[in-house]
Amino acid sequence: MKAGRTEIYLIRHGETDMNTKGVYYGWTDVGLSEKGIMQAEDLADILQDVQFDAVISSSLVRAVETASIVSGYDPDMIIKDERLRELNFGAWEGIHHRELKEKHKEALEKWSSDWKNTALPGGESFFEIYIRVKSSIEDILKEYKGKRVLIVSHQGTMRIIPMVLLGLTEDAFWIFTAEQGRYSLYEIDDKGRCIVRRINSGR
Repeated sequence: MKAGRTEIYLIRHGETDMNTKGVYYGWTDVGLSEKGIMQAEDLADILQDVQFDAVISSSLVRAVETASIVSGYDPDMIIKDERLRELNFGAWEGIHHRELKEKHKEALEKWSSDWKNTALPGGESFFEIYIRVKSSIEDILKEYKGKRVLIVSHQGTMRIIPMVLLGLTEDAFWIFTAEQGRYSLYEIDDKGRCIVRRINSGR
C-alpha cells in the first residue's frame, strides 16, 4: 500500500438460511449457514496475506461472524457499528418478495413510486439508511486515514458505501451490488480521490 493512501476492503456477509428462503430480513439477527461459513473461509484464504489495521462490522451476527472468519480476529476485537446494519424492513421482515403484493400492496405501491423518501411500514426509508451509513464511512475515513480497513456489512449498505466513497448521488444506489463470498477494494489517496481496485473479486 502506498504511503498516505487508505484501503477499504468491503465484504458482504456470507449466506444465511434467510437468503435461501428469499425473504426480507434486514434487522432480523441470524447467523451464517454452512455455505455462508464456507464462503467466509474461502475469502479468508484469498486474503490471508492482507494485514488489516482495523476490522469493522455491522453489529448483526451474520456480519460479525463473517468478519471474524475472514480476518482471524476474535469477535470481541471487531469494531461493531450499528450504523452499518442492513435496511430495517419493518413489517416486511420475514416476508418473501412475492407475498408483498398480497400482504402489503398499498405500501409497496407507495414505496415503488418514491423509494428514496418512503419509509417501509415500521421500518426505514432509503434516506434514513443513507444518512447513517454515510456518517459511519466518513468517521472511518477520518479515523483510519492511511490505514487498511476491512468493513463487513450487508447488500443495502454495500450499495451505499461506494456512493459515499465515489461522491455519487443517491440515484447510483441501484448500480452497485455485493455478491456473497467476494470482496471489493477501494483506495483513497491523500487528496480524497477514490480509485476502484476490485469489484466482487474472488475465485
